[in-house]
Amino acid sequence: MVALTQEMKDSLTGTKIAFLATASGDGVPNVVPIAAFRLVDDGTMLISDQYFNKTLKNMKENPVIALSWWGEAGGFQLKGTVTIHTDDEVFRTNVAWMKESWPKFVPKSAALVRITDVFIVKPDKEPGKKIL
Repeated sequence: MVALTQEMKDSLTGTKIAFLATASGDGVPNVVPIAAFRLVDDGTMLISDQYFNKTLKNMKENPVIALSWWGEAGGFQLKGTVTIHTDDEVFRTNVAWMKESWPKFVPKSAALVRITDVFIVKPDKEPGKKIL
């Protein structure tokens, strides 16, 4: 597991929409915009699932995800492995968070992401370079 830098955390928490990429067990890609995400700690994030269909199916078949974002504080791409939670403390924490932050959202599951890699997405001498 990696530990995000303060710059990375500020960038992620400062953006409103991120793009979550998954792939099915046979490699068919899927990308969706998400807004209900937050850091749990420096190496873990929580994604609340209200509307996932192909995304949830893909994460169950292939737990490797990529998440990319860009906002006023810049952006990055991270990769990680996900576990799906539907009836445990992680899920209950997710439900409470949604009731407080977005009462119209009713979670179906919670995706807990263990961040494994971080990459540059901004124009750079080495675009796409792995930095964590």
